[in-house]
Amino acid sequence: MNDSPRLGLAPLFAVAIGVIVAQSTIVSLLQAAGIAGWGFIGAMALGWALMMANSATYAELALMMPRAEGISAYIRAGLGPLPAIFAVFAGYIVPALFGPAAELLLVDAVLDQVLPQALPALGWAAIVLAVLVALNLRGTDVFARVQTVLTFAMLVFLALSGAWALGGPVAAPARAGFAAMGADASVLGVVALVMYSLIGTEFVTPMTALAARPERDVPRAMFIGLTVVAVVNALYCLGAAGLVGREVLATAPLPHLDVALAIGGPGVKLLFATVVIVATASLINTVLAAVPRMLCDMARAGEAFPVFTRLNRHGVPWVATLFVAALPVVGLLWSGGDVTRILPLLVAAASAWLVSYMLAHASLLRLRRLAPSAARPWKAPMAPWLQLLAIAGLGWVIAHAAPAPELEAPIFGALAGVLGLVAVIGALWVGMVMHQRWFAPSGVAEG
Repeated sequence: MNDSPRLGLAPLFAVAIGVIVAQSTIVSLLQAAGIAGWGFIGAMALGWALMMANSATYAELALMMPRAEGISAYIRAGLGPLPAIFAVFAGYIVPALFGPAAELLLVDAVLDQVLPQALPALGWAAIVLAVLVALNLRGTDVFARVQTVLTFAMLVFLALSGAWALGGPVAAPARAGFAAMGADASVLGVVALVMYSLIGTEFVTPMTALAARPERDVPRAMFIGLTVVAVVNALYCLGAAGLVGREVLATAPLPHLDVALAIGGPGVKLLFATVVIVATASLINTVLAAVPRMLCDMARAGEAFPVFTRLNRHGVPWVATLFVAALPVVGLLWSGGDVTRILPLLVAAASAWLVSYMLAHASLLRLRRLAPSAARPWKAPMAPWLQLLAIAGLGWVIAHAAPAPELEAPIFGALAGVLGLVAVIGALWVGMVMHQRWFAPSGVAEG
């Protein structure tokens, strides 16, 4: 990979929020607003605070190890190889199996309504995935240009939609819809849904070595990105909740399409189809750019198959990229084209992601003790209390991840199964293939 610095704040910002600005995150937010009423504002504030703490931890770790490819190296340095493998597979490989699959199902469903029977089932999903794989195999420069355009376009759409619903010609019915927002308002049951709309800013950390001013721009990209997304999302959800009502948001399979039709009428379908393609491309682009590099870094450390280290002439880990691209295909086949079958697993995957954040906080605290004099161009404030509070908060969110009692069994069953499988496989790999101790830190990687 060409490591010559060239990325400024704008492309880093786009990468930091590329997973956040996506269809599945929009749907999860709208469902949270429908279920919780005004309580989703409290859930949003809590999620934002926890993610700001996570971003601070990742910023310090990334700048300590600027040439590392991400979370595997950060956790390996502080906690050892088993937690590193566990964090990457639980926090990134599993969500890559279900999150992008749900995203592709959503774009396929929307495009099928706009252009009915134009392609066979999942045809649109296959085209979108193939195009994005081809772009990412060409290298980081192409990725950065595409990602920046996609992300900013999506932010503008969400902001304008929310502002139009609250202040445009449709504002009167929107204000009337707010009357139902106070009934049975809750916070606890929707925090995980809201958190799913905010997780993923750390996808910018593998780009640290490519940044022109990493010590300034990597933390800013995450902090500014989180704040902008939280404000835009709140604006959009307020307009949507007032306009179509809580019941539609909580129960409709495509609530974001219902909101678009309420704002612009049937004539907006084609524009909305363009927007959902942008949203899907934003998420999958980010996953295809960052997760393969995590796998490549793990393979170099002996924590994954050596074939994942193979690079093409653009410096892209092409085998790892194709592997990650195949994950949503498995998710699509498993779901049978029915997005409702995958939504409980999205919450479970988000909860697994939060476990990886807890490990990142623990690794930072351990590294503060193991390597107190190591170069830290940027330090997370209020350590260790910030990390300890974040770990407790993330554990609380996971414990309350199910938005409804009937979803507790499928969500926590899937979560326990996935985390248990990852832990067993990781323990066997470290002991029998790597011949290392599970929790032996490898030291801070040199930048």
